[in-house]
Amino acid sequence: MKSSILLPVIVAFAITACNNTTANSTEKSASELEKTEDVSTAGNADCLKSYADKGTLDQLLPLDVIKKHYTIPAQAKKSYSYRSEAKKHDKDTYEYTWDSDRVRKMTISGREIEYPSSNRIGIRWVGSDLFTIMGKPTPLENFKAFYRNTTAAEKEAAFKKAGESMKEKGYDAKTTETATKMAKDLSGDDITFKEIAGIGDAASWRIKEKELTVLVGKITFQVSVEISNNDSENIELAKKLAAEVLAKCK
Repeated sequence: MKSSILLPVIVAFAITACNNTTANSTEKSASELEKTEDVSTAGNADCLKSYADKGTLDQLLPLDVIKKHYTIPAQAKKSYSYRSEAKKHDKDTYEYTWDSDRVRKMTISGREIEYPSSNRIGIRWVGSDLFTIMGKPTPLENFKAFYRNTTAAEKEAAFKKAGESMKEKGYDAKTTETATKMAKDLSGDDITFKEIAGIGDAASWRIKEKELTVLVGKITFQVSVEISNNDSENIELAKKLAAEVLAKCK
């Protein structure tokens, strides 16, 4: 199954799942807009965004700061993905990666597949406001609505609607069924987010991606940490590194 065929059902599923939580909330009143402004910590957010805009995420979380909490081996490779377009710096990534003996597992069409899982530490998506698509009155409400675990019933309803959307776009029944099955396999875990207290305005650990997403005012940033099969170790290090990032922009 080519990704070009699988993509429509995943996109349709994502849109439908979001719509399930944003019904009757597409318009904001003046009082709601004022409430959004009241909870903003724009100074911190602007400081964080300035590092992304200048292409200096490696100064926001420099190697010597990381080494205060974890010893990165000499063979680790530094990568920095910097987009030249000004409006896309919130998708830039900066990481150190090195080999590990861990593997990840995933199930596709009933078949379990193993693939290597590298060690990595870094920061990414500084300044992202993707979570605001939820259409809630405040950044915090948007964040909590976006980074929540979808129920089985919500998933099933979303996939049903996604399948209908594929058929409307001209995909045949067999392709729609296969793509939907694969997408269900990819989203099979019931728990994908874990709320983390005491970091920023709110924070959520993305269990599959091994990334701590932190809300600051109206934006987020993500600290990526994958150094162990024990997620508690990954989370604890991510929290320490996120605190270092926040300390840069008090």
